[in-house]
Amino acid sequence: MEKFEWDPRFETGFEKIDDQHKSLFQLANHLQQAVDRGLDDPDAVADAVYGLVGYVVEHFRDEEALMAQIHYPGAGPHRALHEQLSAETMGITARYFSGEDLLPAELAPLVYHWLTDHIPNHDVAIVAYLDAQRHAMVTSADDHAI
Repeated sequence: MEKFEWDPRFETGFEKIDDQHKSLFQLANHLQQAVDRGLDDPDAVADAVYGLVGYVVEHFRDEEALMAQIHYPGAGPHRALHEQLSAETMGITARYFSGEDLLPAELAPLVYHWLTDHIPNHDVAIVAYLDAQRHAMVTSADDHAI
């Protein structure tokens, strides 16, 4: 069994997003464990698939709401990346629930590898933009206080 490890290099500095990312790693591990048990517990596999897919949807919704709230200029391309992963995830899920064997084994590594690329290369940029906006507001407030 492959174990999907959270690494501090994936931290964005935004607690809610980081907590959700950690949960996605845990759910990917849970799915991988269920798949490894395979035929012994098909209900566990189905539950793990639903859990991971549902949480991916929730996380993307929250992240996209944050991007809208801070008027993140890269929101469009970032949302397109979310749509790409959602489509791939839903495709695997649909094939699994249509009766194809062990395709959830594709899902956990897909999510893991996607997260290990997406977080440091895209999500970190959202938080950097948010931090820059906060810094600009503080600097502007300091300038007006003089």
